[in-house]
Amino acid sequence: MLETIYKYLETLQKQASELPPPQQAILTKTLEKLSNSLQKIAASSLFESARYNEAKLVEIEKNNRLLERTVAQQASQIRQLQEQLAKQISQYRRDNQGLIKSEAKLQALLRNSPDLISIVGSDGRVRYHSGALQRLLGYNLEERIGNFHGELIHPDDLLAWQAYFGNLLEAPAIAGPIEYRIRHADGSWLYMESIGNSLVSDSSVQGVIINSREIGERKQAEMAVRESELHYRVMSQITSDFAYSFKALPDGKFVCEWATEAFERCAGLVPEELESFGWWNSEIVHPDDREILIKQLECCSFSRTGANEYRIINQKGEVRWVRDYWQVVWDKTAERVVRLWGACQEITDRKQVELKLQLVNQVLQAQIASAPLAINCTSNDGNTVVWNRAAENFFGWTAAEVLGKPLPNIPGGQKQDFYALLKSASNGQPQNGLEVSLLKKDGSSIDVWLWTAPVRDPGGQTVGSINIFSDLSERKRIEEERQKLAAMKNIEEPFWARYVSPPKTQTKNGER
Repeated sequence: MLETIYKYLETLQKQASELPPPQQAILTKTLEKLSNSLQKIAASSLFESARYNEAKLVEIEKNNRLLERTVAQQASQIRQLQEQLAKQISQYRRDNQGLIKSEAKLQALLRNSPDLISIVGSDGRVRYHSGALQRLLGYNLEERIGNFHGELIHPDDLLAWQAYFGNLLEAPAIAGPIEYRIRHADGSWLYMESIGNSLVSDSSVQGVIINSREIGERKQAEMAVRESELHYRVMSQITSDFAYSFKALPDGKFVCEWATEAFERCAGLVPEELESFGWWNSEIVHPDDREILIKQLECCSFSRTGANEYRIINQKGEVRWVRDYWQVVWDKTAERVVRLWGACQEITDRKQVELKLQLVNQVLQAQIASAPLAINCTSNDGNTVVWNRAAENFFGWTAAEVLGKPLPNIPGGQKQDFYALLKSASNGQPQNGLEVSLLKKDGSSIDVWLWTAPVRDPGGQTVGSINIFSDLSERKRIEEERQKLAAMKNIEEPFWARYVSPPKTQTKNGER
């Protein structure tokens, strides 16, 4: 501002020289006063400006020091932030490496997991399959992604799967397992068990996670168990055999725990009724056989297994024979029997057959003992098992001398041929009326007729042969007499025979 005024004054001074002297003098004096005034003003302004500038400098110095402190603080904070950032970057790198390793582990687990892990969208299409797909079902991952999961399920199981999947969509949660059949790439059907977890609302999944495993072996085992149970039920219904289990109490009593169904048909009682009786009730066991059961219980303290036969009387009063195979369970801690297991086989029919056979055997033995012909039986090894009374009289040896030994009446040079003859009879080639020469106890020989036949056990196996002997001596004597008479007929008649009349024979009708 002052500089501008000074410029105007200089301009006026230049113009004053052009004025008349008097006016020039006045203007010059005025300009001098004005210049002096301006100098004073300028001097005063410079002083004030200097004071102002000094104050300003002081304030600037203060601001600079404050700015320096602020910059130092901010620099310290920046260093701290840089250190924190470096730490965070380092942690991020470690976390990222850990995440990469975890993801690699997860991918390895998914690839090598025996279970098939799938993600199915709410539309039913497959969005993810783990590596087990190829191993379990034979499909490539690319050919199954985007396809409907249900298109591989067996038609008979599809409705159950659709209901299961629908429930997962309606009520997101982990559902129970479901079993179904799924088609393998080779066209066969596999049994699968799956557990679904609906995570449709989870933004990272947005689908249903299905964990599936192949259960073919388990299904086969289950079907085998069911088939076995069916067989057991069928056999239990049609067989007369039954099993049982008795619990041994500390006081020595036995309480029935269970018995199979056939017990009711055999005894006419249900297992519950048997349990109420404790051990076999006296009304069930035949009076003559109760002692057997008492001895059986006594043997339980030292014998682990056993078998015996006894009779039971059912509710109809019928007598049934059973063969009881039993085994005890010994508790080492209690040092006593704690359980008795058994299996009873009804042998009524067999016993009846045995009784009939015993009767037949007794009759046969009586017939053999009283037979007028000599009879003996030999086993396959050639030893004598039967030697009747007629044989004793015929050959001279008693039964006590012969039984359990080879036949004594065979001549030394004929033993091999004679036993070969008996063996052929055992093999189904009987001999009828064979003439042989045997020995007697006194050393003399006797000619006999021999009949042989095989002896078989109930199973049809040959166990020996029966041999019947008839004296041939009398027949030979008669034959010799007959031959003598025949020889006499061939002799020429003497001349006087024509003069001798033959004696008359008396008949019913009178003389002839």
